[in-house]
Amino acid sequence: MRRFATFLLLMSPLAPAQAQGAADLARCVAIARDADRLACYDAAVADSSPEARAASEVRARETARIAAEEAAVAAVAAKAQAEAEVKSRREAFGAENVTSRPDRFKPPADEIQEVEAGVTELLTNMSGLGVFLLDNGQFWRQVDTQSLPNVRVGDRVKIKKTALGGYNMTFLKQKRAALVKRVR
Repeated sequence: MRRFATFLLLMSPLAPAQAQGAADLARCVAIARDADRLACYDAAVADSSPEARAASEVRARETARIAAEEAAVAAVAAKAQAEAEVKSRREAFGAENVTSRPDRFKPPADEIQEVEAGVTELLTNMSGLGVFLLDNGQFWRQVDTQSLPNVRVGDRVKIKKTALGGYNMTFLKQKRAALVKRVR
């Protein structure tokens, strides 16, 4: 019994510290975020002994080092992504209208491919090329140097799109054609 009393006497100064440690741990349990809760536990244990405090400091330095490495990796990844985006845009330059579909040469269904109209006025420019005013109000100029057939006012023409974006004016009566460009 005497030993037990001596033990109680020796341990009585530690009782308030143990109560404080238990209160700190209970406070840490209530924290929802994992990282904050772990930091709380580390702080509570660090107060109890010098060894625990040293271990907490080592862990804090290690955590800071890992965070710095992750930030460096993230910066390198962001730079690589930006370079890849620039490369992708550079490679896509001019390919806006290029498609890999089998029907890539077929025009869209809603696009008008040809116009038929009558010639209301026929002129010749200084280069000797024909200039045509049509009954639909369009004004077309010949761009190739091929001689024109005998075209008269009232003749019907059909204008079609060519493969490379130009226009071909076919004179229906004469069954001949000339490359043209719309002026107005």
